[in-house]
Order: sequence, then structure tokens, then C-alpha cells
Amino acid sequence: MSTVVAIINQKGGTGKTTTAINLSAGLAYQGYRTLVVDLDPQGHTTIGLGVEPDSFQECMAEVLSVPRKRIAEVIVATYIPGLYLAPSHIRLARAAEQCYTRVFREMILAQSLEGLEFDFVLIDCPPSLGVLTTNSLFSCSFIIIPCQISRYSLDGLADLLTTVETVKNLSPEELFEQDLFRILLTTYDRRNRVTNEYILEQLKPYRDKTFATFIMKNEALNQAQIAQKAIFDYDPRSSGAHDYRQLTTEFLEICQRKNNLPGKRPSWQSFL
Repeated sequence: MSTVVAIINQKGGTGKTTTAINLSAGLAYQGYRTLVVDLDPQGHTTIGLGVEPDSFQECMAEVLSVPRKRIAEVIVATYIPGLYLAPSHIRLARAAEQCYTRVFREMILAQSLEGLEFDFVLIDCPPSLGVLTTNSLFSCSFIIIPCQISRYSLDGLADLLTTVETVKNLSPEELFEQDLFRILLTTYDRRNRVTNEYILEQLKPYRDKTFATFIMKNEALNQAQIAQKAIFDYDPRSSGAHDYRQLTTEFLEICQRKNNLPGKRPSWQSFL
């Protein structure tokens, strides 16, 4: 079975797309067969992986619409060996609206993922807690919550975790007992000492549920998105590439502890 990972935050600009692109690329470069599901109608992950909106006719909109396409029918290969994409398009927003009237609407994505032969499936969610995000939560076995180092980035965290508890039918205690989610701190700037100290203090209750890896503020990550490449291909010596290599390694270690890691794979040196 695939390990399905939802990358979620109802706030925009937290690094969801950057993380979806670079963590999935890191997993592929480690030899894991990986699928990215772009569930954001903006389609930024699709574009960021070099797939233009006019280069495909069917996407996740058709998977969620009636009549439904199988997700296998919309998957396209990316330029990275072993990394595949279920692309998004703005018409996914209309498909999402139609989902609200359907019975068991929260199960649509989970049903479409059944039978896929991938080691990992990463879902890039829209910046909301609507039907698309609910579908992702219902489907996933692990959740990554990118969080900017800023005062307002923490405001929606409690609401998001409450939504996770509801969808997963867990109590707050059960949510923390299970190794179900990690917070990922992004755009970290060592120079902002006061802000950093404040955010880290606020996150103390979630210390065990926060990645040890921080994603530093790095212009190369922005430039890689413009170039429509993963950071490992755009600037493999940048701090952004270093951070996402570390994140990939830490994520795989978590999967290993959860006994949910398929096989042993080559090391970074084989790919970079």
C-alpha cells in the first residue's frame, strides 16, 4: 500500500507547494516511486513540476466529477525519473463545488487512490478547510503542516487540528498519541531572533510533533519555482536543497519508525 501524505494549511503562502514539489522530488531521487496529487485549483504544483496547463486534457477535476475518471487515466510523468503527477486545473474549483451535493463526498479521493502502485502519494491541498482538504485528510496516513515563522501563521493551527480530529474520528489525546502529523517550520531567518523565539515558545506544546528540520528562507527556492524545477536540479548546493534533503531523510526515518517504509533504497550520493 502507498503511504499517503497530505500537505495542509488553510493559510496561503506557508510553503505547501514548495514542500510538495521538493519533498516528492527528494523521495523520487531516493528511489521511491512517488505520485504528487495536485488538489489545489491554482495548479501551482503542476506548473512548478514543469507541466503546463495546456499540455493535458484531463486532470483531478475529472477524477472528482461525475462521471468520474480513474486517477490512473490522468497521471502524467514529470521530468524526474520515478516522480509522477496527477495535475490540477482551475476547473477543479467547479468540480469541488459539485462534490458538496454528493453522498460520502469525503471518500471520493480515497476511493480513487485504491489500487495505485506507488511507494508514496503526496497531496498538495488548497488553502482552505473545504471539501478538497477533507478528502485529503480522509485519504491520508500522515499529515505535514507547513507553518511560516510569523505571528499570524499559528492562528489557524488549532482549527486545523480540530478538523483533523473530526475527520479521523480521534480525540485530542488520541491525535497526539498517534504519530499522525508533523509541523514544518518554513521561511526561517536566523536574524529574526525575537520573532523566532516567540514562535518557538508558542509551539512548545507541539515540540514532539514538529520536524527537527527547518526550511530556511532561501531565494533559490523561489527561483527554482520560476524555472519549474525541484531545488535539487536548480541549485543542488543551495541551503534550500540542503534543507529539503534533510527533510526527506527525517521524513523517511519517521516512516521507518511507523513500520511503513517500503524497502531499503540508495543514498543521496547516488543521485546528487
